[in-house]
Amino acid sequence: MFHCAANRMNNMLLLNLTVIFRYPLLSGMFFYKYENPFIKKCIIPVTLAFTIFTVGDILYCNPNLYNLHEHRAVLYSMTVESLLMIFWTLLYFYELIRSLKIPSLLTFPFFWVCSGLLVYYSSLIFIAPALHYAMKWEQWLDIGFLDRMPYIFEIVIAILFSVGIWVFSARHYARQ
Repeated sequence: MFHCAANRMNNMLLLNLTVIFRYPLLSGMFFYKYENPFIKKCIIPVTLAFTIFTVGDILYCNPNLYNLHEHRAVLYSMTVESLLMIFWTLLYFYELIRSLKIPSLLTFPFFWVCSGLLVYYSSLIFIAPALHYAMKWEQWLDIGFLDRMPYIFEIVIAILFSVGIWVFSARHYARQ
């Protein structure tokens, strides 16, 4: 994306493709963390439906896919992705607290990963609808500080992921 921006090329196609790849990867992460078999069975169809929905959203927003100069960001997919990720994260927290298997949440690395995801997607749910209208190639819409919010929360998510990695004990590494 940086290469495209540096060469004055539209990189919205790459942004849209990251939505298609990011959600299945993150929902797959939750698929392996959940213990409830019913929830595991729900994740795969929801992921497939979301992928089809995102492809439809890309086609709806960009009737001419070959014209990369006029490519636009998705209209609904990032908001739906945010809602789904918030749902999976909160459901995981509920399952984790209900099972009482973790003695201290603050020393559990995946707690910090989920906290980072929750903060990031909570901010993105309000910003994503405006990004479709703000990120146009020819007519850039100035929305002020709001366009910098995703970058700030990406920094917050990176810090929370780093705390999770730092908390992770070396004695638990690659333990079966």
